[in-house]
Amino acid sequence: MKYITKNIYHAILIISIVLIIDQITKVYISSYELHKTIYEFSFFKIKYVLNTGVAFSIVEGINDLLKFVIPFAVLILFVLLINYQKNILLKYAFSLQIAGAIGNFIDRLHKPGVIDFIGVGWWPLFNIADSSIVIGLALLILDSLIKIKNDND
Repeated sequence: MKYITKNIYHAILIISIVLIIDQITKVYISSYELHKTIYEFSFFKIKYVLNTGVAFSIVEGINDLLKFVIPFAVLILFVLLINYQKNILLKYAFSLQIAGAIGNFIDRLHKPGVIDFIGVGWWPLFNIADSSIVIGLALLILDSLIKIKNDND
């Protein structure tokens, strides 16, 4: 059990918190009528839609395929999390990506798509899990940029 360290417990806590927030918001939003705009102000809106594609409704209609692909992606991310658990940025990056992937996977198991509801400007609707994945990717990029800078110094 040497792979289970305090770093992993922190990662599991992050994953759990993001998952809970994601699922609570989706349960609340799904209590409204599908395609209903719940709130709108200036460039911000809350609207309940189902996304059968991947991020930002790209390649719609592949919900069933993603039910098989996502568990493998989560498994790979867990392996990476365990291998890089001492790197703070990567620990958070992988934890956020895992939480987002699991959150959207839960939707795909119980609905014909992922519940999206946050709208900002012209950007396609998204949810907390999507945000978690994007922030995780941003942290991965930041970690890579820091490594490049340190290698050049």
